[in-house]
Amino acid sequence: MKRSNDGSSPGEEAPQDRADFPIVGIGASAGGIDALKMFFSALAAKPGLAFVVVQHLDPEHKSILPELLGRAISLPVHVIENRMSVAADNVYVIPPNAALTIKDGMLELAPPSAPRDQRTPIDTFFTSLATAHSENAACVILSGTGSDGTLGLRAIKEHGGLTLAQAGAEYDGMMRSALTTGAVDFVLPAQQMPAKLVDYFRHQKERGGSRFIAADDEQTPNYLNQVCAVLRANRP
Repeated sequence: MKRSNDGSSPGEEAPQDRADFPIVGIGASAGGIDALKMFFSALAAKPGLAFVVVQHLDPEHKSILPELLGRAISLPVHVIENRMSVAADNVYVIPPNAALTIKDGMLELAPPSAPRDQRTPIDTFFTSLATAHSENAACVILSGTGSDGTLGLRAIKEHGGLTLAQAGAEYDGMMRSALTTGAVDFVLPAQQMPAKLVDYFRHQKERGGSRFIAADDEQTPNYLNQVCAVLRANRP
């Protein structure tokens, strides 16, 4: 893919300052394609956010996710290339066999350093996103097995960002692991997450960028009751 002098790809905007738009990291594994389709099908046409999707992929096979998302949503969908700039109202998808981080508004790829069965690409990206974008970052844990994403979600929370996990996930291992941290702000069905993200960052911008959960929001969670309800609903 050719790139312009400012580092952006054709059809993309030039890199924007991190204060101008939030970046949402989305982690998914087993069952993740259906969850991602539900998430993005509920997304507004111009949400004012950028989305970076990190999915566990077979390193030997091309991912079909960009094509699937491209047919399902109106936002541009890009397979990430090294040093690709991030712009609002775009979706970026990790390629196979790569470790992904973000720095200075640029997505950076590197060969995985750990053996395949020990890789945690979601944690790697979420952690770098937390450091790079602080309260202007969010992370979403969707369907998946294992615990990848838990450490990264904690980092997002510690840096003042917003954290969400999927209620009713087809595979709920990653969601359950995230809940053990006590750092999940909202547990929601995938199709309810986009509205929560847009609303949260809209209010944050109106209040000058400080992190908050709106006190007058009728959906402000009682975290203990919410967690218990999710665990009861997913009990074997």
